[in-house]
Amino acid sequence: MGHGAMSKQSLSEKKLIRQAGWVEYVCWLLGRRRRFLVRENSMEPTLMPGDTVLAVMGNTGVEVGDIVIVRWSSAMDQRAMIEQCSNQREGVVNTSSLLLIKRVGEIFYDGGVYLISDNAKELHARDSRHFGVVDSNQVIGHVTSRLASSL
Repeated sequence: MGHGAMSKQSLSEKKLIRQAGWVEYVCWLLGRRRRFLVRENSMEPTLMPGDTVLAVMGNTGVEVGDIVIVRWSSAMDQRAMIEQCSNQREGVVNTSSLLLIKRVGEIFYDGGVYLISDNAKELHARDSRHFGVVDSNQVIGHVTSRLASSL
């Protein structure tokens, strides 16, 4: 898949993640949101290790600046990612289903998504600078709110 310099959208500002209110709690209880635990610091200061976030599943309506849940596929170098993240546990749910929480930096016309970490200084953070553009079908949801904070 070619991802030329032309993009549909580019990152202009970071979207903030709001604290979950009663509507988000109800959506979670009704199964309209899924809960995810942030396990490392590549998304600091927006998300901290230990934060719990709620996400709406699916890849429709994802925009530049959104924080998304991405399924690491076999097309990407999963073995290298697991080795890199074994100490930091970068979004690892288990080794057969590696999930990452990243910000959408750019969306290309062909559906490719460029993912970035908010904490670019984190040495172990992995994003599209390391593994390239991902297909939009690898985006499985986008974060709607923070359920609980680690602080």
